[in-house]
Amino acid sequence: MKTLHTPVMLSEVVSFLAPGPGKRYLDATLGFGGHSLALLEKGAEVVGVDRDADILPLAEKRIADAGFSQHFTTLHSAFSEVFSSPTLIGNFDGILFDLGVSSYQLDTPDRGFSFRFEAPLDMRMDTTLTVTAADLINGLGKNELYTLFTALGEETNAHRLVSAILLARQAAPIKTTTDLVKIVENTVHGRGKLHPATKIFQALRMAVNTEREELKAALPSALSRLALGGVLVIISFHSLEDQIVKDFLSQSEGRGELEILGLNPTLPSESEVKANPRSRSAKLRVGRRLK
Repeated sequence: MKTLHTPVMLSEVVSFLAPGPGKRYLDATLGFGGHSLALLEKGAEVVGVDRDADILPLAEKRIADAGFSQHFTTLHSAFSEVFSSPTLIGNFDGILFDLGVSSYQLDTPDRGFSFRFEAPLDMRMDTTLTVTAADLINGLGKNELYTLFTALGEETNAHRLVSAILLARQAAPIKTTTDLVKIVENTVHGRGKLHPATKIFQALRMAVNTEREELKAALPSALSRLALGGVLVIISFHSLEDQIVKDFLSQSEGRGELEILGLNPTLPSESEVKANPRSRSAKLRVGRRLK
């Protein structure tokens, strides 16, 4: 099995969701099932959803090995579509979104999510999708690439990088993660805290998987499937997603549909960041349904 994903802000998630016997939860971004397992251990029932079909059997085995399969079911779906699934019945006492890419995807080289490994430039969370990162990097025009890198990656070197990419792909298609990383490293010299390809890979991943559109579509549907008093918990990992979540909760609170709970946002503790560096950019926001 691949390295297990360490669930971010686990104690905070469990505290807000308050699981117990007779309660029912939807984990909309199941991954390896770390959050789900913690809810099951408190006696709750959980439906786990993931758009990555490869990870579902791994999570199912983990839950079964822990002895909780009787109270656990899974669905293969994007979270924007799961709420319209005919197999998803009833409302929930809590719904959790843990956004972004999973450790499994980052640590599986042939998925192409990470610049640490040479692999096809893929980045599809759901491998049934037709468009890959290679399709975008080789097919988009100058202005489209610039917009992609600035809007989704917030990349300050976008002009230089786009020019370098256009020049490189005239000679040969950009097919692998290594191909792209070499172009970036040769264009943006020097290295700060982040690898210079970080934001470009982020932008491509978000575009391939239409992550912002998924989130915007899923949040209203999630709120409608909460029982009265049910809790919606969302963990985001960069400003673009967090702004969508913040705006949604604020607008819903303004309409009297929910109340915002906890700090706004809740951040991981220093000890958690030290133990799990991937949690460092996480922000957790919570709302309770009122009507």
